[in-house]
Amino acid sequence: MAEQTHSAESRLLAALAHAAIITQALGVVVGVIVYLNQRSKSAYAAFQALQAAVYQTVTLIIVILSWIVWTACYLLSFVPLLALAPNPDEPGVLFWVVLGSLVLPLGLMVLLGIYGLIGALSVWGGNDFRYAIIGPWLERSGLWQEDDTPAETAA
Repeated sequence: MAEQTHSAESRLLAALAHAAIITQALGVVVGVIVYLNQRSKSAYAAFQALQAAVYQTVTLIIVILSWIVWTACYLLSFVPLLALAPNPDEPGVLFWVVLGSLVLPLGLMVLLGIYGLIGALSVWGGNDFRYAIIGPWLERSGLWQEDDTPAETAA
């Protein structure tokens, strides 16, 4: 997309689509709604919303998978307690290691959320934001085709 000024409404809706990542799964719905609402009005807001919806879908899948892996590791940490522990009332070292690794899925959620909020701040300022892999992929994939939308004017 070429550098141009975007209306305040387009910037706000684009920022809302990106910032909705803080709501997890609801953020995908917000991105899709903004995309559907803006695709005939503002190519800028529509592309940003589509990009945000795809990013949030991918991050939601990654976060769910990370929680599944963490939960499996956590549950497996109880096996030595049941089989080998001389005192089954006290958790072993593996239990505490896995419990401490709780910061991994939580940290992943925070980092992915911060990246989405960076996108929100960028588009709110009128900049053309692209997620590292998703933005260029959407442009090449054919999912995004810029229509003959009316020219936007700065508000």
